[in-house]
Amino acid sequence: MRIQPQDRFWIGIYGFTACIMAVAVGVFSWLAYESHQEAGLGRTAGAKPRASGPIPEERYELLAEFQAPAYVRAASDAAPFVKAMQRYTHADYSGAIPELRAINSTAAQFYLGICLLLTNDRLSGIEELRTVTEAGEGPYLERARFYLAKGLIAEHDAKRAQQELENVIGQHGDLEKQAQVLLAQIRPEH
Repeated sequence: MRIQPQDRFWIGIYGFTACIMAVAVGVFSWLAYESHQEAGLGRTAGAKPRASGPIPEERYELLAEFQAPAYVRAASDAAPFVKAMQRYTHADYSGAIPELRAINSTAAQFYLGICLLLTNDRLSGIEELRTVTEAGEGPYLERARFYLAKGLIAEHDAKRAQQELENVIGQHGDLEKQAQVLLAQIRPEH
């Protein structure tokens, strides 16, 4: 059987394609092999990162950082609280602190704790947020636990922060995924 000139073109195309596919399979195989040899490479996006021991000192501050949670005004918010939250909304956390201290409500305690953490009065911020969590079920419980964990991380108390994050995860609320990611970064390897 003799190969016709018009068939040579297609045989060349198919041969070239087969060569490219063989190279691609070879490169993929090599990358898969190398990813198992070097720690951390080749990890899938859904895999949990492994902690390699205690948290390095320089990571505590990075893990503790957060943006102030948004305030959404409710119709039932009293005028003094609204005034304090105007300062908060404009990132005047120091100015909002005395106004929030004068208000006796869970919402005021929550935002006071946030303001204190953001102005580096961590121990006072932790105390305010702990008061909110100890009050039990309410609209601020999940967020108070999450930001309490952030404050505890800033104070290098990873063990208590881990407990708060586990509580957040157990609530199955809006911050569950963020808490899982943060917990994976502070949990010691078993």
